[in-house]
Order: sequence, then C-alpha cells, then structure tokens
Amino acid sequence: MDWNTVHDKAKSVMSDAGLAYEDGNADIASGQADYDTLAWRRFGILPRMFQDVSSIDTSVTIGDQTLPTPLFGSPTAYHRLASADGEITSQNGMSRAGSFIVYPTNASEPVERFAKESHGAWWQQVYLFDDRATTEAFLERSLAQGPSALMLTLDCPGYKRDFGFRNSIDGTHEGESGNFPSMHMTDWTLNLATHITVDDIKRLIELSGLPVYVKGVMRPSDAIDAMEAGAAGVMVSNHGRRQVDGVVPVAYALPKIREALGPDATILADTGIRTGGDVFRALALGANAVGLGRPIQWAAAAGGEDGIVAIIDRITDELAHTMNSAGVAHVEDIDPSFLVPEQGPAAIAALGQTLR
Repeated sequence: MDWNTVHDKAKSVMSDAGLAYEDGNADIASGQADYDTLAWRRFGILPRMFQDVSSIDTSVTIGDQTLPTPLFGSPTAYHRLASADGEITSQNGMSRAGSFIVYPTNASEPVERFAKESHGAWWQQVYLFDDRATTEAFLERSLAQGPSALMLTLDCPGYKRDFGFRNSIDGTHEGESGNFPSMHMTDWTLNLATHITVDDIKRLIELSGLPVYVKGVMRPSDAIDAMEAGAAGVMVSNHGRRQVDGVVPVAYALPKIREALGPDATILADTGIRTGGDVFRALALGANAVGLGRPIQWAAAAGGEDGIVAIIDRITDELAHTMNSAGVAHVEDIDPSFLVPEQGPAAIAALGQTLR
C-alpha cells in the first residue's frame, strides 16, 4: 500500500488545521516519527512450508459478529475533518467492506443522525466525564439508536493539554462536537474523568446490557482487572501515541497481555497498523482483530466511502498474501511461532544506521 499517495491526496483536500490534528502525536522531541509502525516491523516473519494454503480465510468473529476481515475502525474524533458527512461516511464505507467503526463519543455527527443515515452494525465508544450524569445522559441517547457493543476508553484521562494539534481545531467548525455542541476541545478535555475504576465497567454493563470492551490497556495487571470486572475484551492501545510522549509501542505490550489473559480472551489492538504484514504481526502477537484510526480518515478524505472500501480491501488482500506465503490458511492459526523478534526490516534498518 502506497501510504504516501493516500496521505498526499488527503493532505490536498483537508484543511491545515484538520491535518495537523489528524496527524499529530505527543512525541514532542521526535515530531511525526511513527514508532508504532516501526515496532510492528521489528518482528521478522518466519514462513513454514508443506501446508495447504489453497484457500485463505481472513475472517474473524468478535462476540456475535463474524467479519470477512480482522480490520475495524478504531474510535477517532471529528470525522468531519476528513469528509463532509463525517462518521456516516466512515461507517458506510466500513460496512460496505464488511466491517464497522466504533462511533466516537466526540463525533462530528450527532448519534441520532449517524444511526439514521449509516448502515450496518456499529459500536459506541464511551468516554467518562467527571460528572457521570453527563456520561449517562449521552449513553441513554446512544443506546436508543442500537449499538452492538460499548468501548470504554481509558487512555485519555481528563487534563488540560496544550499539544498544538489539539489547539489547531479548538473553536472551529471542523472541531465542533455533534453530541456536545457547547464543548470546545479545551472544555472537553477538562471535563473528562480523571478517576476511573473497575466499578465503572460494571456500571456500563448494568446500564446497557451490552458487551463492554475496555480500550487503552497496556499492562497485564490492568487487563486482568478489566476482565475480572466483566469486560467482554480489552483493546491494547496507546491512543495513537497522542497522550504520552515516549509511550511504549503497542507491539511490545500486546504479547504480555495475551500471555496474562490466556488463549480464550478477546484482545483487540490498534496504533501504527498500515499494511497486511502489520496485521499479520499483530495477530501473531495476540490480537483477535485490529483497529485502524488515521488510515480510515485519510482514505475518507482521499476518496470518501469508495476510498475506505479500497483501503480495507487492499490491506485484507495483503494479509491474505502474507498468510499464503507464510504457510497459514486461517487467521486463528496465526501464532507467535511465525515471528522472530528484532529480525524485521525496521530492525535491520536501525542496525544499518547504527553501523554507518
């Protein structure tokens, strides 16, 4: 996948402020370096032979949903930055590709319009506010629209942050919240909960009667606590590297969480996934399915629904090719034996730079 072409096309149609917000991260010293993508590629893929790969199956089952691809849309705010119809475009593109998005709490489109004009099953992201009544009022609105599951986001605790990519859209039309129109970006971050406990997971399950997935888990102990509280699964994510300068890449946290939770737990992962080879590595390291954040926004900006369908189909095809060449026919059979740490192209390139 030529990401430079996709990104350049998105850059040509997105506003400067919108692109700064979409591409920004918290690594102050290193700027836009995508350490998460490089981290996936530090693992070399070790093929096996004498396997029947005449039929490749890339489908996965998450809860009661079976998808033809292990890709879904991670919750990302303000889809109007990329397309005029925001999250509606994103969901309809993903639905056409056989998948779904996790509709963000801080969406451009109100949940009522989103549900009315989009197609297919979708999940609802949940941010908790310090005022839990605000959270529960929004949740009541959302549940009336029929999401299939909830995703509680832990990895953006409320605090006033001054990263430029956030300031760039504060108070602009593109940065207006469809569900909380009175809140600008600064108001939003100041109102997010700074104290979340496992009781909040139990409360969401009680209120909704839906599966609740917990996003932003990076430590095995937190993953265990979430599952013991009744979570349907966890999502290993560092919030697109947008919160903590120098945060550990997801590729390094994921296998430890799989080891801690065992083979039967549902574990999702995102951040830095760009190719089918990246997806293969994430599945081998312990993920059941993989979320895309920025790539869906870029694809929507570059080509609307068609652009999203094209990008999901392309990455899924790359995954199928990798599986075929690596000697594995079914997604569920991808395991750590297919990877060799510190032997991938990124690791080799780093070694070369060290030696020069």
